[in-house]
Amino acid sequence: VLTALQDSWSLVRKQADIILLFDVSGSMEEDNKLEQAKAAAQVFLDNIESNNRVALYVFSEEVHEVVPLDRFEINQSVIRSAISDLEPLYGTELYLAIETVTEAANTLTDESRIRAVILLSDGEDTGESGTTLNDALAAINASRDSVNPVIVIPLAYGSNADTRTLMSIARNSATQMIFGDPANITEVL
Repeated sequence: VLTALQDSWSLVRKQADIILLFDVSGSMEEDNKLEQAKAAAQVFLDNIESNNRVALYVFSEEVHEVVPLDRFEINQSVIRSAISDLEPLYGTELYLAIETVTEAANTLTDESRIRAVILLSDGEDTGESGTTLNDALAAINASRDSVNPVIVIPLAYGSNADTRTLMSIARNSATQMIFGDPANITEVL
């Protein structure tokens, strides 16, 4: 019976809409943080079910949707290639990115699917948009009372990661901050 349950778990488990949100700011070049995040994301993608839907967003001074949300079995080669090609750029609009992507996830209305944002960042915000941590947290909290709230799971990169900010984001999303490396990313699954 246990073997049958384990074999069918992927069929009966709730599927997810997952937005990978990559920090590609200049600070991610230090200590090889971006390369570590890219490697961890590839491990994550190796282990997700193909019928989950996945999107890729990046941010530095602006937030960009790189690969739109679609079933992973359809867009996996595009996402993998886009992740491999990521390069560090300029400043960091972390709070604007969280606000933007969380609001985008809030528009996904299929209550049968988990809505998750996986943030790969060092937690540093040097942006000039005027968006604050409180604005980002308000965007996270906007869906808290819904049947299917958007969750944000921060993965912290680098010895100088702003873990205080990343833990605050996790706490407001009822998740945990995870230190980002390929071994730990399986905890997200």
